[in-house]
Amino acid sequence: MLLGEQVSAVSSFCWFGARTRSFARCVAVTFFLVAFAGCSTKSFTDPIVGPDHVLHNVYHNEAVLPGSLKRVAVLPLSYNDQRSTGPSAVETLQPIFQAELTKVARFESYFVQPSQLALWTGKERWDDFDELPASFLKEVAERTGCDGVMFSRISNFKAYPPMVIGWRMRLVSNEAGQIWAADEIFDAADQAVSNSARRYNRGRPRNNPVLEDSRSILLSPSEFGQYTLASVLGTLPMR
Repeated sequence: MLLGEQVSAVSSFCWFGARTRSFARCVAVTFFLVAFAGCSTKSFTDPIVGPDHVLHNVYHNEAVLPGSLKRVAVLPLSYNDQRSTGPSAVETLQPIFQAELTKVARFESYFVQPSQLALWTGKERWDDFDELPASFLKEVAERTGCDGVMFSRISNFKAYPPMVIGWRMRLVSNEAGQIWAADEIFDAADQAVSNSARRYNRGRPRNNPVLEDSRSILLSPSEFGQYTLASVLGTLPMR
């Protein structure tokens, strides 16, 4: 039934039943039908059909973090200049990365600044595939008082639709070695990735979830980046 017909039917109901039902109840029913019609229209115009994206390239040493790992030195995001994952990508994604890592709350995070890392090791950014100095982990641990080190790299970044964001991350410690690693690319042109991003968008607090379109996340590098980070960091071993 169309919205206008629904309201008309309720009005007739209120007129003929006024002797036995209060006006307040009629108003309540009208409000319910209008709200329901709005939700039905939204579901119809903003459908999400099909499976979600499943992360496959994730490694866990154990399902639970070692008890000795309480505080982690999180290195600055590294990137590949040859794939347009340069400073603009870091400017967009670094604050989101820090916020999402803090949100998952698996450990206390100490975010190392590029200037600090350059002073300690001679380079502002280190990738987990770099040939690290023999004393690298020990040096960072002593400087920060941390039990582990987290390497994070933006492996792909395309800021215009269809967006592509790739992450390569690794969590290690002097005591336990490699604890966790992930290497994933999220391509919004992939239907499963698009579905996952839109469902994630629907689940976030928004000003007007009835009127807002879930597809808006596919147009925003920061919001799409937030989805990708929530997906990857959500695979960290539990505490």
